[in-house]
Amino acid sequence: MKKTLNTITVILFTLIIFGFSAAFIITPDSDFSEDENRVLQTLPKFSFAALANGEYSSDMTDYFADQFPARDFFVGVKGVAENVLGRSENNGVLLGDDGQLAVRLFTAYKSRFERVEEIDYFYEENITISLDAVNAFAEKSELPLVTVLPPRTIDVAASAFDYPTDISDSLGALIASGLSDKAGYIDLFPIMRERYDSGEYVYMRTDHHWTSLGAYVTYCEIMKSFGMEDEIIPMERFSRETVEDFYGTTWSKAGYKFVPPDDIEIWSLGNEDDFITRCYASKMVKGEDGKPVKVKESYKEFSGWMNREYLDKKDKYAAFLDGTHNEQTVTLKSGEERETLLISKDSFANTLVPFLSQHFDLVILNLANKQADLSLAAEEYGCDKVLIVYNCGNLIENNNLALIK
Repeated sequence: MKKTLNTITVILFTLIIFGFSAAFIITPDSDFSEDENRVLQTLPKFSFAALANGEYSSDMTDYFADQFPARDFFVGVKGVAENVLGRSENNGVLLGDDGQLAVRLFTAYKSRFERVEEIDYFYEENITISLDAVNAFAEKSELPLVTVLPPRTIDVAASAFDYPTDISDSLGALIASGLSDKAGYIDLFPIMRERYDSGEYVYMRTDHHWTSLGAYVTYCEIMKSFGMEDEIIPMERFSRETVEDFYGTTWSKAGYKFVPPDDIEIWSLGNEDDFITRCYASKMVKGEDGKPVKVKESYKEFSGWMNREYLDKKDKYAAFLDGTHNEQTVTLKSGEERETLLISKDSFANTLVPFLSQHFDLVILNLANKQADLSLAAEEYGCDKVLIVYNCGNLIENNNLALIK
């Protein structure tokens, strides 16, 4: 009997191993995960140099992890198992009160050549380099500047978790002390934490972004910083359209499939069709003298500042500004002359556009793709003010903000 059971166990184990191996070979690779909203590692190209420096081995490990058959299913199984065992963390994501999720572990940028994966701290030297770049730009620019570095969910929703706030407090203090007065820094750490603790829906549960209410709170602070407090549009003037069933990237990473979705709110004054958004790309062409010259062309434009096709997809947040583009403008179709605001940003700024576009023509540069020459853009577009919006998660994980000039 024992021998029979051992035989069955070996056969089942062998079938599982060969079954998954066959599935891995047969299943075509995917280059993008809509569930996680990120690019997946595809089969890396072999070279002796990559093998020698460890890059090839690292990429192969990522490849097997990203392309594993039924990966999303097993991530969900692990999340349920962790919860049953009474653990409130899975894959570096904390599970808190009312289904609040927050990324705890980040890949911290230590230097130009080194990143440290899965840590809950940050490297002060790298943060300081970015802050110094903002200070240097503020010092040389003659334009009014406001800097917004949105805190992470773990910084805002600390009360939802049995997790100390020491690291968040240290990060907030470092930023507040590291930026000069000319940088026009708005410290959202205490503002957003107080709002969250009072029950306001300022940050999403399943995603790392703030909500439209969080964006409105920030818009009000920006207007005050620019000395335009009297022009703030009261909250009650906006109508709110609710889009249900939004599952963000934090939800996908955590594997807690039982956590309910967020709602996305679209705040509107009813004048969205008065605006036009244009997306630009630069390319090299042959000039009249036969020499290459860089030209900028609009490759996409749409009415308003929303692409509503995304509202029927998983990544509903991408409806704002049509997701990620390197360079965009938002202006009135009428051509009415207004002040121009240059926004150097990551995706947190996308939900600010419905509010700020009511006051300014907007020039929007994506810092994630190294669109960092703010001085050149400000001169080219005749900008009157500058706004930097770059969340603290990105501040920890890369040094793109350090590239501004």
